[in-house]
Amino acid sequence: MPASPTTNAYASSGFSTSGSSQPSNAFETLALQILVEKRARQRDLQRDVAIKAVTLLAELGTQARAADLDLLVTFLELAAAEAEREQSRWGKAAG
Repeated sequence: MPASPTTNAYASSGFSTSGSSQPSNAFETLALQILVEKRARQRDLQRDVAIKAVTLLAELGTQARAADLDLLVTFLELAAAEAEREQSRWGKAAG
């Protein structure tokens, strides 16, 4: 029984495309390799940025704590100066 014309058309087109798809497959493989390498570089850059951000936040946290401590010391110094003024005022009034 002879093969139907559609079967032969598909078989012949499959044969002709499979021969020309080899360069296409090589191009697709190369394109995928480039994309994978690009994505790996992006992940490395993202990791580097994340590490730098964590380090910067840690440094800023330390600086913020130091600024808070400086402010606290300033307030304590102001309170001590105010207490001395009040003490001298009340001391003079009592004496």
